[in-house]
Amino acid sequence: MFPLVPDKKCHFWIFLLILLYLLFLTTIAYGRSFVGGDDYFFHNARFEALMQGLQDGTFPSYIDYKGLYNYGYLVKPFYSDFILIPFAVLAIFTGKSFAYLSLFFSMTFLCGIFMYIFIQKVYKDRYAAVLGSLLYTFCLYRLYDLYHRAAWGEAFSFTFLPVVFLGLYYIIKGDYRKWYVIAIGFSLMIFTHILSSLLLFITVCIILVIYNRSLLKEPKRLYYLVLAGAVTIIVTGYYLFPFFEQVASDAFYFQKFKYLPYTTAQSRLDFSTIMYGMIAGFTTGSQSIGIGLLLLLPLCFRFFVRSKDKESAKYLRSIDTGVIIGIFYILLTSGLAPWTKFPLSYLSFIQFPWRLYEFVCFFFALAGGYYLCLLCKGRNSKIAVLSTLVILLSVVIVINASSYKEMKVGPRLSDTELNETTHYTMAGMEYYPAAMPFPDTFIRDRGDSVISQTRKTAITVFVRDRNITAFNVNVEMKDSLELPLIYYKGYAATLNGKDIPVAGSRNGLVQIPVDQTGRVEVFYKGTLIQMLGFYTTILAIFALCIYPLAELIIK
Repeated sequence: MFPLVPDKKCHFWIFLLILLYLLFLTTIAYGRSFVGGDDYFFHNARFEALMQGLQDGTFPSYIDYKGLYNYGYLVKPFYSDFILIPFAVLAIFTGKSFAYLSLFFSMTFLCGIFMYIFIQKVYKDRYAAVLGSLLYTFCLYRLYDLYHRAAWGEAFSFTFLPVVFLGLYYIIKGDYRKWYVIAIGFSLMIFTHILSSLLLFITVCIILVIYNRSLLKEPKRLYYLVLAGAVTIIVTGYYLFPFFEQVASDAFYFQKFKYLPYTTAQSRLDFSTIMYGMIAGFTTGSQSIGIGLLLLLPLCFRFFVRSKDKESAKYLRSIDTGVIIGIFYILLTSGLAPWTKFPLSYLSFIQFPWRLYEFVCFFFALAGGYYLCLLCKGRNSKIAVLSTLVILLSVVIVINASSYKEMKVGPRLSDTELNETTHYTMAGMEYYPAAMPFPDTFIRDRGDSVISQTRKTAITVFVRDRNITAFNVNVEMKDSLELPLIYYKGYAATLNGKDIPVAGSRNGLVQIPVDQTGRVEVFYKGTLIQMLGFYTTILAIFALCIYPLAELIIK
């Protein structure tokens, strides 16, 4: 319990005030400039393409036709935009700046609320929920992800991690009839960041193995887990169906690891970096890949914690299990982990082993909050610990924001040769067709040219009108034309108003046949699978919302 005031109903509101204070402090400290983040241009282009698709009426099947010097870049099937949709609508009416602030504010606020609910529901202690939620929401690695790296997908996935673990608790130990909680959590994770979702799936499997007895004693729990998995696939059809369709139709850079400047093994952290990341947070002029001192110190109090009864002993065992998993994950980020060998080699596409820090932060924040809760016996000690934590979090936020502005925003704004298109296209280049040469130099050299296979077809009046590329052809004989458009399944073309087939060239560009003189128009139409995925998700979300209500009515 969190006895700062006599009325238990006020405990949550006190937490809410603290959460809002730290949230406003974060917003003010980091400011309105997001341009400093490493992946800002990549995500900004995704966001602008979504806005354009909504305005053009091409949503849900759209392409970033401005991407890569107007050759068009299709990120949507590979990196879901679902979470961004309401904020893109908001941006159309208010502007991107306000929409981005709202996006960051909302994801951080919900992150704190969901973590609080998870701890309170599972561990039955409001004070532990307050401490754990604050430690998790404003941990150093999440701030680093959100601002320094601008890894929006990974940073926003922090928000939905507690929902998944709450659902997992219901499956393993709680009311398994609430199976829909883990389905909702996993769906939101998949819609936010697929790599984090995959690592979460592995983490969940580890926990299921540890707690396998609960599933074996009540096989119904396993049945509801399978049901939740099936529902998750249906709910995420908007993203998963088009993703598998594109992967089945072609090979892409992320599958071939073409031109990546790093491999997973090369991205491992050395021992000194890991240690510095574990004690960082209070030094200026630096940025850290790590959990930070505020998540590490509370773990040290475990040596002084004793369980009061069987219930608290059970909770301690589960929390200690999470800490052990977290330590194991930290070891996986180090040079000791054999990422070039089986089975880790199959996960090499995650690029950075330190993505596992997301789960380390979750387990360590939960543990730190609970350990401190057990140590605080009286009201005064609880007030002192909470006040100290809020002050220290404020210091970390201000210091980290200062480093962000000095090391990221300042240099980025002073870069006179800054090119948004280049920065966007060079962000890993994961979603280009594998047949395509190095995109940036290849496309700049090639230009807006339509190349005739026979060299006898004349191309005139070439124009790009938003998502439509059009030109006239004067044909002497049957020919095949390679267009200045990156090929993805879903392109359509017409010659004199009649449909003609579209294929990929040996360079990974759009290629069409022509057999008569006339006007050619090419545009990204989308596919039937994309439309089916969209409507499947809409119907599944509606059904998932109705199910709990129907269950209550039946009861």
